[in-house]
Amino acid sequence: MNFIFKIGRLGLLAPISLLGACARPAPPAARDPGDAQRLVALVDYIAGDYGRAVSSGRVVSPAEYDEQLRFAADARARAAGLLGPVAADDALLTRLGEVESLVRSRAGAEAVARACRGAREEAVARFGLKTVPTERPSLERARALYAESCAICHGAGGDADTERARTLDPPPFPFRDAARLAEMSPYRVYNALTFGVPGTAMAAFEALSAADRWSLAFYVFRLGHEGDEATGPVSTTLADMALRTDREVVEALRAEGHSAPERALVYLRREAAFMEPPAGVGIDRTRAMLRRAADAYARGRRAEADGLVLDAYLEGFEPLEPRLRLRDAAGTREVEQAFHGVRGAIADDEPVERVRGRVQSLDRRLLDLAKGPVRPTLPAAAAFVIYLREGLEAALLVGALLAAVRRLGRPDAARHVHAGWILALPAGVVTWWLLDRVVSLGYDQRELMEAAVGLAAAVVLFTVSFWMISKAESRRWIAYLQQRLEAGLGRGRITVLFGLAFLAVYREAAETVLFTQALMLESPGHRADVLGGAAAGLLAVGAAAVVLKRTVLRLSLGPFFAVSSALLCALAASFAGSGIYALVAGGYLTPRPVRFPEVPWMGIHADLTALAVQLLIVLTVAAAGVAGLWKRPLAAGSRTPS
Repeated sequence: MNFIFKIGRLGLLAPISLLGACARPAPPAARDPGDAQRLVALVDYIAGDYGRAVSSGRVVSPAEYDEQLRFAADARARAAGLLGPVAADDALLTRLGEVESLVRSRAGAEAVARACRGAREEAVARFGLKTVPTERPSLERARALYAESCAICHGAGGDADTERARTLDPPPFPFRDAARLAEMSPYRVYNALTFGVPGTAMAAFEALSAADRWSLAFYVFRLGHEGDEATGPVSTTLADMALRTDREVVEALRAEGHSAPERALVYLRREAAFMEPPAGVGIDRTRAMLRRAADAYARGRRAEADGLVLDAYLEGFEPLEPRLRLRDAAGTREVEQAFHGVRGAIADDEPVERVRGRVQSLDRRLLDLAKGPVRPTLPAAAAFVIYLREGLEAALLVGALLAAVRRLGRPDAARHVHAGWILALPAGVVTWWLLDRVVSLGYDQRELMEAAVGLAAAVVLFTVSFWMISKAESRRWIAYLQQRLEAGLGRGRITVLFGLAFLAVYREAAETVLFTQALMLESPGHRADVLGGAAAGLLAVGAAAVVLKRTVLRLSLGPFFAVSSALLCALAASFAGSGIYALVAGGYLTPRPVRFPEVPWMGIHADLTALAVQLLIVLTVAAAGVAGLWKRPLAAGSRTPS
């Protein structure tokens, strides 16, 4: 089996002939993701190989140039077929028309490549294509697949000097050709493995899983840089490594201030793609983006500066936050607050020196975190605290709900509460498992998901707490209870019970899984300690739940609902504060930093928007309680003896 044969023609459509059939406009393509992916692969091919056909406005290879003309026309026709009856000025068709025009006018290779990148980005966005692997590539798997299927043509070391290669025309692409490799990306190699390369011995290998194709695609670049001098560690996202060519990676590293970007590229291609980056490396990247943000603000580009600070948080700091919190929880919270303060200063258009001072202060905090020691001797204690803290938050709500349905005289309804929290546990695990692997989902979208869950839980909690406190007066509650018992619990109430238990526990379960993953990364060789601490934490939560159940059920009816409603109100305020703050952190709301004590475990953050929402919740529930107490003496005074 011949893998990635003549890699210069990666991504061509299998049905496209390299003969005269390509010159004719393609018929309307079937509207499926595979056709859109083929379109992107075709555009990438033009970007990579056009420079071998035209140089300084002259055609240096007529055959290659004719091929480029055919593929440029075919790309535009194929896009028209995918889009169907759309306006002639559609953005994707416009960009592809620009590519075709540049190819026909024999423009420079750089201009054509730039136009192709724009067309590719438009197509990826329009069709929602996945341009990155859904999990970290496997070096062991790639080695085995390459030795089995690729080495016979491309050579064990990627030099394409084999007996089989010498019998093929055109010959296989040598991965050690640095000039051509500079114009390639793992995404383009992945497309070649998916669709094959017509006109060559390279067939499509869709029988391989997507994960295997991605692992091979990254392994090609590892071979291409084998033996080159490397410097590291260096951090960048897997998405950038997959989509960028070698040349684009070097340009990005140079823009971030790396003194030896070529050697950093070697590290990224040979090592970083197959391993989880150290926490300190991500912090270095975060600091570099913050320096660029300060420079942009000094030049008067406020929007660009705010975007760079947001990128530094979402792409640099946020992925590392769980691991850093295990190292230094207080320092991590200080960094979060400092990010908030920098963005608030930019939003308020503060003087340049003040903004630069905030950035420098944040930089020092990040540097302290990077140098902070890893404490591998405490994994059991850390796991215990994580599971106890997250479990208690969920147990408080579930315990209150279970006690409420029993006091209602409907213990049978407790099964709906149990169903909600039990289903939330695997749902939380599956969610973070997916998010950990669907790396194309940005961290801003993760913040949005967390905010949505938190705010949804807050709305339900607020509604229930308001309802319960309005019934806290015993006489009114007994009358209401008798009415509800006669009618029975309706399906709507049952749905509320199920949904409330699910949302509250789901949020805590997802967060717990995230921190467990981080703890495993920071404590290599201590897996048993982590699991033991987690088990101890869960046992402690179980014991606390038993105590809570017995304590709450001993309360008389009025105090029971007063305590329960206060608890639900506190949880609603906590979830709402965390949800609003997640929207601010993700860039969906403008930061409004204020001087206020931070209590992260209660969802209290020093942001005006979050605090205002929390205050509104507390005042509304308190007003309902005061109104109930006000009505009580009035009702008593109006009663007369019969």
